[in-house]
Amino acid sequence: MRRRSLIINPLDNVAVLLEKADMHDIIEVNGTEIELAQGIEFGHKAAIRNLKAEDPVYKYGEEIGYMLEAIPKGGWVHNHNMGCRRGK
Repeated sequence: MRRRSLIINPLDNVAVLLEKADMHDIIEVNGTEIELAQGIEFGHKAAIRNLKAEDPVYKYGEEIGYMLEAIPKGGWVHNHNMGCRRGK
């Protein structure tokens, strides 16, 4: 099933899900279909390309953290696999 997502800035490497999605659902990003690797809750982020450990995470054109582990395109990006150095 197709699900809605949001990308604000060309720097973004994650899309924000605008509705709850299940594994294998599809989001469209810049004309490209991305199959979700797992279920993702409303408001959470999906990687729109493969991300390696230590890669910065960009949302709305801002760096919001970094990956703690590698994940594939379509993977769920959240506090279980993303770190943040802000405020340290």
